[in-house]
Amino acid sequence: MTDIDKLVNLVSSILFETKQIPTEEKLMDMVRTQAKVIEFSGTFYSEEEIQAASKFVQTRHDISMGLGVLFEAEDYQPWLADRRGRIDFYFWSRYHNLLKEKLSVDVVDKLDTITDKILDHLEDPRKEGAWERKGLVVGHVQSGKTANYIGLISKATDAGYKVIIVLGGLLNSLRNQTQARIDSDFFGYCTKGKKDIGVAKFGNTRRPVSLTTSVEDFKKATADRVQIDLDALNEPVVFVLKKNVTTLKNVKKWLEESNKRGLSRYPLLLIDDEADHASINTNDADKDPTKINLGIRELLQLFPRNSYVGYTATPFANIFIDPENENEMQNGERYKDLFPRDFILSLDPPSNYVGAETVFGGENGSGSLRVIDDSEDLIPIRHKKDFIPLGLPTSLQKAIDNFVLAKTIRELRRQTGKHHSMMVNVSRFTAVQEFLKGQISEYLKARQRAVKSYAGLPEAEALRASSILRELKTVWESEYADTEFKWIDVQRGLNAAASQIAVISVNNKSADRLDYDDYPGGRSLIAIGGLGLSRGLTLEGLSISYFLRNSIMYDTLLQMGRWFGYREGYQDLCRIFMTREASSWYAHISGAVEELRGEFREMERLGLTPLEFGLKVRSHPAALIVTAKNKMRSASEFVREIALDGRFAETSRLINDERVFVDNGKVFAIAVAAADKEKQPEQMKLGWLWKGVSIEILEGVAENFKNAPDCLLTTKEPLKQYIEWLKSNKRVTTCDVLLRSLPDKGEGEKLRCAGHDVFTVKRSLEKGTLTDKRLVFMRRHITSEGDQSAGLTDDVVKNLKACSPGKDIDKECRKYRAQHQMPPLLLLIFATLKDDDGIPLIVPAYGISFPGDPSGRKRPEKTVSYTVNRTWYEQNADWADADETEDGEE
Repeated sequence: MTDIDKLVNLVSSILFETKQIPTEEKLMDMVRTQAKVIEFSGTFYSEEEIQAASKFVQTRHDISMGLGVLFEAEDYQPWLADRRGRIDFYFWSRYHNLLKEKLSVDVVDKLDTITDKILDHLEDPRKEGAWERKGLVVGHVQSGKTANYIGLISKATDAGYKVIIVLGGLLNSLRNQTQARIDSDFFGYCTKGKKDIGVAKFGNTRRPVSLTTSVEDFKKATADRVQIDLDALNEPVVFVLKKNVTTLKNVKKWLEESNKRGLSRYPLLLIDDEADHASINTNDADKDPTKINLGIRELLQLFPRNSYVGYTATPFANIFIDPENENEMQNGERYKDLFPRDFILSLDPPSNYVGAETVFGGENGSGSLRVIDDSEDLIPIRHKKDFIPLGLPTSLQKAIDNFVLAKTIRELRRQTGKHHSMMVNVSRFTAVQEFLKGQISEYLKARQRAVKSYAGLPEAEALRASSILRELKTVWESEYADTEFKWIDVQRGLNAAASQIAVISVNNKSADRLDYDDYPGGRSLIAIGGLGLSRGLTLEGLSISYFLRNSIMYDTLLQMGRWFGYREGYQDLCRIFMTREASSWYAHISGAVEELRGEFREMERLGLTPLEFGLKVRSHPAALIVTAKNKMRSASEFVREIALDGRFAETSRLINDERVFVDNGKVFAIAVAAADKEKQPEQMKLGWLWKGVSIEILEGVAENFKNAPDCLLTTKEPLKQYIEWLKSNKRVTTCDVLLRSLPDKGEGEKLRCAGHDVFTVKRSLEKGTLTDKRLVFMRRHITSEGDQSAGLTDDVVKNLKACSPGKDIDKECRKYRAQHQMPPLLLLIFATLKDDDGIPLIVPAYGISFPGDPSGRKRPEKTVSYTVNRTWYEQNADWADADETEDGEE
């Protein structure tokens, strides 16, 4: 097979200059013409390969990207436009040409604009005197942040920055991968193989000085032998460093010793990749900063002229770190050290990006999810570091078979010369990972032997002779039968695909290396790891993920999602194996993160500064879980001020006690009876609705409903506090009450509540919660989309949907209620629950829809205090910090 990348890249580069995509027929003619040009170099393409190349080009150039969201400090002074004509964009020009081969016209143009914007919000490196700038760029997991900061580095060096420091994460594997990418896309020179690569084909007359390589971090002894004085260099000096205390100290010491006259003449750009991880000072105000945070600050202080830019997909720690009081946030040195006070830029991903919303959003997500429900006996989620896996769960065996088949189908699609990866993340303990590596290797070898022996036989004969081939065909029938290939095509390709697969472990004890550069023809591997697979590392060509981990911390969980990213030409083959509980958390988190990104856009519109933004988002409910891990290390309680204006507080968890269900049902009956005394209900499509009844009815439910302790937003005291504030400060005296019922759909069971017929809604629980002390609704929701439209006319709801396509309709309803001075909406719901055992259970649950627009003001008008105690923290997040060390104790 011929690698068609060369043909695809050549045609892409030509199309970039034309700025448009021709018709399908003309594009095919163009591909054929360029294929003939390439034939002169001895490479020949079949008609099938030409058609595949044309399809890849078409798909690639249909991709678009937005410009993101930016808020900046009030003292921002633009400078780039004035200097642009005097800058020789040598490094950027090379990188720009490389991008033209890989990305669509729109994406490259937008990346050009965005990196201009970031550079302009740093300082002009030619500016005299001392200055410093700090900013944050927020991307998505595996969305192209590295491409962005390499563009920034290229332009910054062209503009005059002399020292570039890139902090490439906590692990050698991630630092090495970052260095290799910078070698290719910025240096144009392989620091390992000592040869020109990447951007060098667009010019190699200039080369920055690198004091690190793709296989070796900074070593002072090596650097001492070089004895470089920055005065003697015409090109910038670049360090790609691991976030390691000793490394940071050694670089600082070497810079001081090698430049006796100081470093005031050399502007520094420090790029902090994974800026939320280890960089943030989480110590109390009366203690010294954390060591890595101090090391970063000391490096910056060496250079009187410095710019710091953090890059992360999970900015929660950077923005949400909660000082003891507002004055400290505005003026305290501990908080201000790396806070992005000059700008925050939230990037938009390209349109072909597969993120959390795509995979986990909606009822069924992307269709790539597969449930792990057979692992607990063999590999329990919680285990000690001396645990020995008893065998491979059937689900893991199936995942490995999926990988073999997915790789085979990709190669049948002419995706040759590509990398193929599978991720297995089931334990943070390196010993467990190594043991599992052996078990998976044995399982894979059996597959490889059977395929080699029998896959070349006629179909019927092969299936009779080998039970393994029969098992592979069964998996193909359930997963990939709807692809364009028949089983016999897949069978014939199995041996070539399976024989290349290797099994490696990725951790700080393993001798294996996650290195793709040494495999120009493509590497195929199953990577087993924990922390090593959870932060920044890219698994090239990842198609199958087997994930058996738990964490409710948003940043930890999102960073574990290495399956996010780009899957050009094989997205339909990707599968993600995880538990129902983990899937539920991802669905919940994807919604919360998208809500925050929506607020980013509103805050840009309002012209907020980073400081005002930081003060505002602290009151977002998402901040409570995110920051608790930094605040609960020594404290017995963690208090967070949360804004309920425009929020929906619902009982997503319940106490699992039949007596409690009975008592809470009585609370609902009392509320309905009280509403009946005041108003006649309307029977609408969502159930029984009482408009404009006394707010004391809502208050009574919040007061008397027996709430699960870990259901935070329905905690009694904060709710009562906020309702009391609405009554006294906003003169809110009424509420609307919806008794949810859908008789026309025949949902659930029929029951009576205070004389009204009610049909229960059907809801699912997370697996196993019926045996616990609590019930947890799947996806953390008791209501359905659109429930909060109760009380609004059909025309209003239709107009809201038309004016805000794709947005959360319930959020739009809360905004509408606020704009039209409508009261809060209390939703009373009886749910029929079911789990895998089919045990029916009717439970009462409620939600309160508070009118408002959380993004409509710079600061919340009212916040209330929510307290997380250590019991809650240990019940919900006792493993949250486990991945800080690879081999730590549980």
